[in-house]
Amino acid sequence: MTSEERKQKRYENRQKKRKQKAEEICGKTFEDVFTYENMVDASKSCCTGVRWKTSTINFETMLLTQADTLQERILNDEYRFQGFKHFKTIEHGKERDINALDIHDRTIQKCYCDALMTEAYSRSFIYDNSASLPGKGMDLTLERLKQHLIHHYHKYGLEGGIYQFDFHGYFASIPHEGAKERLCKHIHDKKLQEIGCQLIDDFVTLGGVEQDVDNPHGVGLGSQVSQNIALDYASPIDHYIKDVCRIKGYARYMDDGYVISNSLKQLEEIRDYLIEYAKSLGLELNEKKNVITPFANHSFRFLKMRIRLEPSGKVVMKLSHNSIKAIRRKLQIFRLWVDEGKFSAEDAFISYQSWRSHAQRCDSYQTLHAMDIYFVKLFQKELAERNNKFKCTLDAKWDYEVGWIYFTSIREYKAVLAELDRTRYERYMNGFVPLCDRWEWRMQQRSKSAEAFAILRELRENFYLPVESNN
Repeated sequence: MTSEERKQKRYENRQKKRKQKAEEICGKTFEDVFTYENMVDASKSCCTGVRWKTSTINFETMLLTQADTLQERILNDEYRFQGFKHFKTIEHGKERDINALDIHDRTIQKCYCDALMTEAYSRSFIYDNSASLPGKGMDLTLERLKQHLIHHYHKYGLEGGIYQFDFHGYFASIPHEGAKERLCKHIHDKKLQEIGCQLIDDFVTLGGVEQDVDNPHGVGLGSQVSQNIALDYASPIDHYIKDVCRIKGYARYMDDGYVISNSLKQLEEIRDYLIEYAKSLGLELNEKKNVITPFANHSFRFLKMRIRLEPSGKVVMKLSHNSIKAIRRKLQIFRLWVDEGKFSAEDAFISYQSWRSHAQRCDSYQTLHAMDIYFVKLFQKELAERNNKFKCTLDAKWDYEVGWIYFTSIREYKAVLAELDRTRYERYMNGFVPLCDRWEWRMQQRSKSAEAFAILRELRENFYLPVESNN
């Protein structure tokens, strides 16, 4: 057997394995998807993060019974979806329409997506399609962008540029007919196809999207089904750029994407093609965000970051001005809600920590430190009452009387330490607490710097009693 024959044989074996894998996933039956085990897992997952709701508490109290009942009703074709709860929210200064589901409807959709839809759809995704998928997200997209820029610099330097595109009203523009065709392509079981098509139709028939029923389009936000559809519907564009244009520097995060090339003319050709191809899919590109940016002496914005490829080859990522303004407004609103009793301080801490975990990946240390100071000033009282230290770059010291003490600099720490020690001495003089060697030893253990020892010596000279009088 020649080398070419062996190569062909290996290719045939890979194709055979891929076909078997596709049949295992896409060929699942109705009974394979809606098993009791899958329904229980979906029920538990739907309760995560919303256990404060009364409906969730009632549902979780009888979780196993609820899962069994839902499975029986869906297998007997007796279950009917109850519809969406429509509300608006503001995210980064932009108003978004959210369509929330009842926990029973959400459990059915969760089971359908986790056991079948997500896995069947993701088989055809490129690696750099990274939104709303397990193990992927915004951080991975930014890391891949950094890798693509470094790889481009090693081959071409600052030659060329980056083309960025964004779909206008992406979720609200997806045609139902196109979404159904792609669903039937990925899922082979007729009954499962009917359920999937019904879930798509429900966005109109159950009030998820406000529009003319004769022209159905749009899947709305707040549903796992809509996330999978949005990831898949623009997938042909991904394969065109990756497979036809042979461009490695490409990624898409839901409706935001970029293309890196050493030729600005090639980027213009791709832009013209995508404008026409998007129209054929029933989509429209956002003119303001459909731009080509040369690398030389220019920076660009992507996913709330201001990014620049330096002449040295270093990729600099900094927080965008709009992102900083948005989180400051958000913290101000949280402060107001905490004072009014509408929001817990712990939820505010979690929200800020989530934003900070993303922001600390960029090169905006001073900005991040300033945000930490602003955050601590807003929630100083609540932070001091916490049992556990809040994880941020601000230093914190444990004090057995007041708990965790947050400070932003060594100067502030020295002032706080001195004030605490003066207060203890005054309390000692009034007979409230004893001044003993144990206290002084703890102060010495806590004070590791020369500046702190200087404060301690100053306190001894000005406030402490002589050693012989302590006996």
